Amino acid sequence: MKRAVRWIGIAVTAAAAATMLLADLALAAPPVEVYVMRFDLLSPGGLSCTVDAPAGSRVTTSRDLTGKPYIRIWGEPRAAAITCTDPQGVRWQATAQRTARFADFGPTYGIVLYRPGRDAMTTIVQRGDQQDTYFKTFVRVD
Repeated sequence: MKRAVRWIGIAVTAAAAATMLLADLALAAPPVEVYVMRFDLLSPGGLSCTVDAPAGSRVTTSRDLTGKPYIRIWGEPRAAAITCTDPQGVRWQATAQRTARFADFGPTYGIVLYRPGRDAMTTIVQRGDQQDTYFKTFVRVD
């Protein structure tokens, strides 16, 4: 009798564990990609940026302590169009978020190295402790 009760207990425990595992797999949401774009300290003041993100994405634009744009995109940053205008009225398009690899465990940071007088600039992308440099990813539109 004790042996039968023991086997029933083991079977119930295994069934509960299998149910929890299947529920975790079925209800697990895919990780949300987060991209944060900002400008380096040598960028001129007066930059303004707009973001056209796909439906279902959330975007916030603000300014950091130095007055430069600080953009956060939750959802699908690869499909977002980031357009910035400098103080002289020249428009720029950011493209690093389209080719960068994203971290599953936290935000991916893009730091634009803005230099006046150039047609294309560099973006440094940081994911956790990894860092990649993407050349010609902040390009002049007009």
